[in-house]
Amino acid sequence: MKTVSRFTAIAAVLLASSSAFAADWSSNSVTYAYVPDQSEPGVLGKVSKNIMTFTHVSGDKLGSNLFNIDLLKSSSNDFASGNGGVGAQEWYGFFQRKFSLNAMTGNTTGYGIAKDLSLTARVDAGAKNTQFAPAPRKLQLGVSAAMPVSAGFWDIGVAAYKENNHNGFAQKNVSFDVAPALNSAWAIPVAGLGTFGGFASIVGPKGKDGDGNQTATESLIRATFMFDVMGPKSGLTAGVGVEYWNNKFGCKNSLSPKKDACTSTTPLVLVSYAL
Repeated sequence: MKTVSRFTAIAAVLLASSSAFAADWSSNSVTYAYVPDQSEPGVLGKVSKNIMTFTHVSGDKLGSNLFNIDLLKSSSNDFASGNGGVGAQEWYGFFQRKFSLNAMTGNTTGYGIAKDLSLTARVDAGAKNTQFAPAPRKLQLGVSAAMPVSAGFWDIGVAAYKENNHNGFAQKNVSFDVAPALNSAWAIPVAGLGTFGGFASIVGPKGKDGDGNQTATESLIRATFMFDVMGPKSGLTAGVGVEYWNNKFGCKNSLSPKKDACTSTTPLVLVSYAL
């Protein structure tokens, strides 16, 4: 309960700071993605998932806000607790607040090759109705740099990462060590076609998991190309992508009962609509 209260308090502070200033701009979108070939630690065989996502992005005179929430439904081999015939359901969301140094200092020349630097705070939370019953709560504090692309954006950041989670098999909550994290996100328009977008996240070893095993460096990279459907102003895009996830959640393939349980490379099919 103390951990939940702590993360709730941090999230409230971030939300309060973001609502203190009226948004100068904002956008919302909903996205459906089909992921046919993921791995799940402890699950035999590959897992397919249907994912519905809502994303909100906005900016004000001090920086930007990003809120994202996924609703995920797994295939039946990744089954819900107490029901082996029904795939598990999961939600996962995060809120990220950036404070732009350009905006706060009035600087207009950038910082070396970076157009801007930002102080970044991010809170993640989620839950899944499997026997393992994960309930991640994560906090990241760091800095990010806006790279000098001519259109769209490309950000690179470094942060201190702290995670608390639940291990239903061990019947306990797990407080992981603080770990370094590298993050990147991008969305670059390609004239006349669509947008090349994606993200990358690398989290270093975060101590021992709930079973007493040392965690490994986790890497998650997703790249997509979304084509404009009925023109760039229609708000409707559709596309394909690829996702690579290594040492998922920090687990190691060498400690898993099946090959590549913690690593997968899968295609994606996506449809998105800007509200």
